[in-house]
Amino acid sequence: MDGWDGVPLQAFIDAARSRGVLYRRVDFTMSSGRAEKRQGMVSQHGTSSITKTAAASPKTRLAAELPLWIRICVPALLITSAVLNVIALLPEVPFLIIDSFLARSLAGEYSILRVVQLLWEHNLYPLVVLVVGFSILFPPIKLVLATISMYRLMKVPGRERLLSTLGHLGRWSLLDVYVSLLLLLVLSKESFVGVTVEYGLYCFLGAIVLSMIAGIILHEMSRRIGPVETLPTDHVRPLIVWARWQGMVATVIATVAIVVIAMTFSTPMFQVDEFLMKSNVWSLKDGIAFLFTDGLQVFASVMFLFLVVAPVLVMLMLLISLYVPLPRQWRRRTYLMMRYTAEWSMLDVFSLALVLYLSEQSNFVNLAIMPGTWYLFGSVVMFSGSVLWAELVMRRAIMKREAVGLAAPGSTSDDEADG
Repeated sequence: MDGWDGVPLQAFIDAARSRGVLYRRVDFTMSSGRAEKRQGMVSQHGTSSITKTAAASPKTRLAAELPLWIRICVPALLITSAVLNVIALLPEVPFLIIDSFLARSLAGEYSILRVVQLLWEHNLYPLVVLVVGFSILFPPIKLVLATISMYRLMKVPGRERLLSTLGHLGRWSLLDVYVSLLLLLVLSKESFVGVTVEYGLYCFLGAIVLSMIAGIILHEMSRRIGPVETLPTDHVRPLIVWARWQGMVATVIATVAIVVIAMTFSTPMFQVDEFLMKSNVWSLKDGIAFLFTDGLQVFASVMFLFLVVAPVLVMLMLLISLYVPLPRQWRRRTYLMMRYTAEWSMLDVFSLALVLYLSEQSNFVNLAIMPGTWYLFGSVVMFSGSVLWAELVMRRAIMKREAVGLAAPGSTSDDEADG
């Protein structure tokens, strides 16, 4: 009977026993940041060794093991985020103020509560649930859970799963920020409409970004404190050697995703289609350039970094992981960078914000959809599909690579070879 890639299964078991290893564990962190998978071989007693390890894992208090500067910095970030979030959600604090003497229906204050009201009046209850859940309820819940993960006694795997989930969901709280930016772009060049950005939008953006930074710090420190196991392998080779045709498929999908993201950036997405209004055409590139020149560099940076730079970086790091021969230490670092960067990739959030705007555009300005919008939706599909497929391919490739390393006599670990 053969194991992976023709390695005799008995030879693999004998090699493991000769090293005193009855099971192996592969720690693989998903590039999408959704979870961490731990794969384990079943021991001679028929019980998963990973299950035993997790069950025997002692509870620890993360705060007690953190450096002093982190014990000061993270609570400060969480407290500041909470204060900014409370300010942004006060009824009298708007995100935008719209002034129009011709279109009275547009005039007034725009805030999260106003969005919820409009969606409710139009019976768009699923969107009401999304906005209330992610923009109103989730931010304070995340702050509470992050604080609990820092100060409560918890097992390391449970804490890491909690922080990974919070990191993955955190970006969706910016949904209403992107809706506000879309409304700002649509109305900004109209001669009889004035749009003023209020401090509520800055407060809400700051609250979400600070909470995401605090979550990443906690997750990374929790990972570093946990045990790290060194696995023997043959020698450093690129993962594409082990991924084979599955790696080629991942390469194609990632490359197409980069191309589609580039098309989304430069292709017009929508055009103002409202009586008495200028028919301005907008692409992501045009919108970002306008925000930069209009003194709103903070929001221009948010759109450029989160909608263009972050997803492209994730795809590039995916290709590097496949084709560059990395020792295990650097391979894991690459996975971590991919995961953390993916938490800031917000093409899907912006797509939902556009759908949210279109669902209530009768209250604002009607838009004519252009090809860039379809490129946007396509980039979400390609990006998400690439990350999910790469997760599967890389996990299998790593298992094959390290299985061959275990079975090869006299093999050493990547870390030992580098040392």
